[in-house]
Amino acid sequence: MGSSKVQKTNVRVVAATNLDIPRAIKEGKFREDLYYRLNEVGLQVPALRERKEDIPLLIRKFARDFADKYHMPSITLTEEANEMAKNYYWRGNVRQLKNVVNQISVIERTRDITPNILQHYLPRNEQHTGLVAVNAPTASHYQDTTN
Repeated sequence: MGSSKVQKTNVRVVAATNLDIPRAIKEGKFREDLYYRLNEVGLQVPALRERKEDIPLLIRKFARDFADKYHMPSITLTEEANEMAKNYYWRGNVRQLKNVVNQISVIERTRDITPNILQHYLPRNEQHTGLVAVNAPTASHYQDTTN
């Protein structure tokens, strides 16, 4: 960039959307030629709520990642909390799940996560679109155990 010298590059574009691309093309909301340029290898990945068996695996992976990142022990969900997570709608898909695991990893003192703890991080109203968990515990939620 900023040069008049021609340089060859080798790039791969990875793009994702939740749009129905064929319909968007018909409605004139997406360029058909761009679709064919981008759609060299197309993948259809079902929503997280349609592959519930992946949820406990993803939770463990994210929990380990955050434990490494924050230099702390990893959280683990009880069997009941895993079932709660598997039955949750996850409107925000994997990003929402990852954010919830991050919040729990950072905020909770206990590393064994029960359904009672998990429910504080899941929006009560699944229509909620805020960027933070609406039920996340406040500092008063914790008791000082250092005495």
